[in-house]
Amino acid sequence: MNIKHLEKIIENYQPRVNRALTITKREYRQRWKKVQKAMKAKGYDLAYACGSELDRSDIAWLAGVFDPIIERYGILIPVEGTPVVVAGSEGGHVIADCLKASGAQLALLREFQISDEDYRFAAYERLEDIIFRLVPFKPGRPLKIAILSSSQFIPYDHVQLFEGRFGGENVVFDVDLLRRLKYEKSEKELRIIETANIIADAAFLGMLSVLKPGITELDVAAVGDYIMKRLGARRTGFPTIVSSGTRGRTVIGPATNRVIKKGEWVSLGVSPTFNGYHGIMRRTVKVGAEVIAEEKAFLMALEGLYLTVMEATCQAAKENLPANYIDQKGKEYLKWTKLHTDDGRRLSPREPYTFIHNTGCSECQEGYGAVTPYSEEPLGENVALMIDVALTGFDEQGELVFPIEYAVAEDCLWKRGPQVGDFNQMPFNVQELVGRELTLIPQDRINPYYIPLGGD
Repeated sequence: MNIKHLEKIIENYQPRVNRALTITKREYRQRWKKVQKAMKAKGYDLAYACGSELDRSDIAWLAGVFDPIIERYGILIPVEGTPVVVAGSEGGHVIADCLKASGAQLALLREFQISDEDYRFAAYERLEDIIFRLVPFKPGRPLKIAILSSSQFIPYDHVQLFEGRFGGENVVFDVDLLRRLKYEKSEKELRIIETANIIADAAFLGMLSVLKPGITELDVAAVGDYIMKRLGARRTGFPTIVSSGTRGRTVIGPATNRVIKKGEWVSLGVSPTFNGYHGIMRRTVKVGAEVIAEEKAFLMALEGLYLTVMEATCQAAKENLPANYIDQKGKEYLKWTKLHTDDGRRLSPREPYTFIHNTGCSECQEGYGAVTPYSEEPLGENVALMIDVALTGFDEQGELVFPIEYAVAEDCLWKRGPQVGDFNQMPFNVQELVGRELTLIPQDRINPYYIPLGGD
């Protein structure tokens, strides 16, 4: 592994990374006002969202909590005034540091501490006391509380507390309220996401350069992780993906100590988190051997799907079509795409998931904005999306019917009004970049859909 080469990649990409590009206190206050306006319109006195290291997006967007650790946490949003983040005593130290970005307040709850620890000097408060400090009790008028996060994330005892104290009829799950507000991106958000994808391209280029038979999956992942951190990515949207050989069936499997063998296919994926927002780059390549005709046909089918979905997304944006137009076009393409199997049949390859999903303060767990057959509304006005097209080589019985276990191409897109551009410069076909010590993507190989955010 040539460290000097990796440092040269970092040197080349560093000028495009503005580490000071962050969400300001002013923008956080604007977000609170948007949420509070929506709450007021529905008659809510208080809103509550909850999070953890797995589901970070809601409170990251509301209060700048990008780096939660160890314990669960939540946020209480009054219909007027400053929100309060509630946390455990240990993770609360980290969250207190995060909240300097937004100016939200912090309170500690015993319910959120590590279950079998004893924090003698923690100044815990009661959830009920915090609520009445934010929303003074008015005799004869019950408080109406909206829960903004999925029921999968909210502690059961908190739902019980709310319903027991304020009445089940006054506690409402309204997850769409926050999800729809987060879906539309500000100019600053789009620029931060653009930077995250500059880092993604750099990290992926480094991983491709060291990919060869005899290297472990973790060694390849270490290169991507090193470049991401050196360029300012504090964490990742998912553990860096390097899945070789039959591990391709894991689809999103993180790297292991497995040694990559000559002639194997490897799926690679990075998702750097830059100042709270996510980038992406995923591709599948062959290591140390030529791509044979049957494999090439499988990859050409994937490329056709990629182009079909890209063009449908551009058309849907330009003509303000229902978003499910994109899904329909992708599925029509697959319906008419037939490949030869090892036993002489002609079958359509299978896609494992939706072609387009929303992104932001998570890589894909925004809860709203994925393009499905049921997405009857047009795409948002100013949004960040990820095109995530993939084909599996095995059937519903788990039998391998095509020569590649799994192949994927995932990029990040921006949409402003009728225009769509790709944040990533990485081309669809990266096979010729494997094992080459390149420090920039060659100009003649840059993705044709790439458009810098400020460009035409």
